[in-house]
Amino acid sequence: MREKIWGVLAGGALGDALGMPTECWTQEKIRQQFPNGVTELVASNENDVFGRKLAAGAITDDTLNVLMILSMIKKNQGRIRVADYVAELRDWNENSGVSAFVSGPSTLKALDKIAQGVPIEETGVTGTTNGASMKIAPIGLISDYRNLPELVKNVAEICLPTHNTKIAIAGASAIAAAVSYSVRGGQSIEEIWQLAFAAIDAAKDYGHDFPAASLTFRMNQARKILQEDTDEQIILQRLYEEIGTGMESIETIPSSFAVVELAQGDPLKAAQLSASIGWDTDTIGAISAAICGGMNPTLPKEMIQQIEEVNQLDFEQLTDDILPFVG
Repeated sequence: MREKIWGVLAGGALGDALGMPTECWTQEKIRQQFPNGVTELVASNENDVFGRKLAAGAITDDTLNVLMILSMIKKNQGRIRVADYVAELRDWNENSGVSAFVSGPSTLKALDKIAQGVPIEETGVTGTTNGASMKIAPIGLISDYRNLPELVKNVAEICLPTHNTKIAIAGASAIAAAVSYSVRGGQSIEEIWQLAFAAIDAAKDYGHDFPAASLTFRMNQARKILQEDTDEQIILQRLYEEIGTGMESIETIPSSFAVVELAQGDPLKAAQLSASIGWDTDTIGAISAAICGGMNPTLPKEMIQQIEEVNQLDFEQLTDDILPFVG
C-alpha cells in the first residue's frame, strides 16, 4: 500500500507538471507546437496564457492544494478539519504571488467571500468547477471506497468552503472513490467506472442545487466514445469536442476517467495524453495520473526526481506522513 500511495502522490504531480505548459491551449495549438505530443517535462513558454515563467517540472495549484490537504490530515492525526485547510489556502493565496494566475474561479470567489466574513456554509454554493476534484486524492487515500457514505461525507466536508454544489461534490466523490480503490489493490478499470457511478449516486444529497447537466449521462457519453473508436487521436479529439476538457466538473470528470481507460492504467501515458488533450490539461493530468499511479506505481524516476528538485518536494516523506492514516 505504501508504494501505491507514493504512486498516487507522485503520479498526480507528474500529470500536473506535464500538463502545465499546455494549460488553456486548444488541442489544435498543442498539435502544432508538439506534433508528437507532450512526452517530456518542458518549461512554460511565451505562449503561456497566464504569462508564467515556470521551469520544466514545475507544479501548479492542483498539486499545491493536495499538499495543503495532506498537511491538514497530518496536523489533525487523520481527521478532517476544513478550517485548517482554508487557513493554509488563504495564506498561500495572499502571499504566493501567483495565486491570481493559477487558482480557479470558484476558489478565488470563495476566498474573497471568506475574507468578507461570509460563513463557509455559504461561500461555495456556486462552485461547480474542478477545483474540488483536483485536490481530493488525499481524501481518497484516508477513506475506504467500501464505505461510500463515509467517503462522500469526507469529500463534502472538504468541498464545503469552495465547491459546495451537487455537481462538484459528485465529481470529487467519484475521483476519491477511484483513488481509494486503486491504493487498496483495485486493478479493474471497469470496476473504477462502476465505482464512480456509485459514488455519484451516493453524493446526490450533498451540496447546493446549482444548475448542472447530468454527470452520469456525460460519463456514459465518454464511455461511448471509447467503445466507438480505437484511434487515440480521434478519441482525444472527440473528448475535447463532445465531452469537453475545460475546468467545469461536468467536463473534467468524464474526460479524466476516459483518459484512465485510454492509458490502460499507465500513469505516464495518462499524463502524456492529458497534456495533449487541450484546455485544462494539468488538472485532467493530475487526476487521471493519480488514479493510474495507485494502480501501477511505476513512474519514470528521472521525471519524478526533477519534479521533486524543482518544487522542493519529497514524495517518500509525504507518503510516510499520510501512511498512518490510511486504513
